[in-house]
Amino acid sequence: MSSARKCTVFTFTLTDKPGQLLYLSNRLRMADITLRSFWATSNDDGTSTLRCIAERDAQFRDFSHSAELHVTEEQAILIVSHEIAGGFLRILEKLASAEINIGDIHAVTLKDQQGWVVWTDEEQLDLLIDLID
Repeated sequence: MSSARKCTVFTFTLTDKPGQLLYLSNRLRMADITLRSFWATSNDDGTSTLRCIAERDAQFRDFSHSAELHVTEEQAILIVSHEIAGGFLRILEKLASAEINIGDIHAVTLKDQQGWVVWTDEEQLDLLIDLID
């Protein structure tokens, strides 16, 4: 069985040098910020682009403002499934049958759960949730 919900993905950049991620992680811990998802990409210009989904959006917004992070926000869908065998394929079949185009997708499997963050056109987010739930 799968569940889906809208989520806010926060995107920001940091200098790409050793220790930056540790520094950020310590600040998040001190501010009692819990992240549901986090990933980073190194850029050619000496920066890294970081994206995260916070447990509590308002708390992360307050943190990012006080930390002077220049954060952008976008809406995506967070899907969690306890179904390992074929779960990903079934989600893709539902999206294709409803003619929902995926902009980006990030997926991970941990133990007996799979998770996906899916970006699509904002007007299709509610339809996507209805198809999965």
